[in-house]
Formats: sequence, C-alpha cells, structure tokens
Amino acid sequence: MTEEKPKAYALDDPTVVRLGAFLRNTPLTNGQFAPIPDPLSEYVAQAVVNYTQGLVWSGETEQYIALGDWESTPDMGDVQVENISGEVTRIVHRTTGISALGETPDEAWKLLREKVKANG
Repeated sequence: MTEEKPKAYALDDPTVVRLGAFLRNTPLTNGQFAPIPDPLSEYVAQAVVNYTQGLVWSGETEQYIALGDWESTPDMGDVQVENISGEVTRIVHRTTGISALGETPDEAWKLLREKVKANG
C-alpha cells in the first residue's frame, strides 16, 4: 500500500481564512503585535498550513510539492545570466562554475537546478 500525498489547503479553506485573520494582528510574547496585511496574511496562512502537512508551493512547477523535494533543491545564490544571440539563455552558477543553456530563461534555470542538485 502506497502512502497518499496530502491534499493541499486552498486559499479559501476555512482553516486558511481563520489563520489569515489571526495573522492580520498577531500578538507576540514580547507584548508587541506583528500585523500582516490582507491579502498577504491569507497567503502566509496557506503556506503555513500546507507546510504543517509537508507541502510547499513550487514556483518552478506551479504546484504543491513534498517538503523534502523542496528542501533538496539547491539555493542558486549568485548566478550570471547571459542572452546569446537573442536565441539562447546561458546561466552560470558562480559558486560551482556549472552552466546551463536553454531556449528560454525558465528552461535554462530548470536545467541548471538539476545540474547543481546532481553535483551535490
């Protein structure tokens, strides 16, 4: 039997909405408040409740992925981006010297992440 991936909380889920309302004026132990304005408070709430079940949003795939997969994605840090002849994007990860070429910047980023991750 395989373990099922948890279903991500939607932005309009009652749990997200309630936590979002709380985050708009969160009381802290130092007696201060940490207000997060609406609608940002709901997005933070959604991220938190999904995180608690091991899911995080991937801007790369535009869907929720397992926290472990997200944590294993390398921090790209300092990179150099070049457009070659207006047709190809080259991105160099300065820390490792690894580079990737792609027909689009998104394609080059994806390939670079894979290469840096594989390099370890």
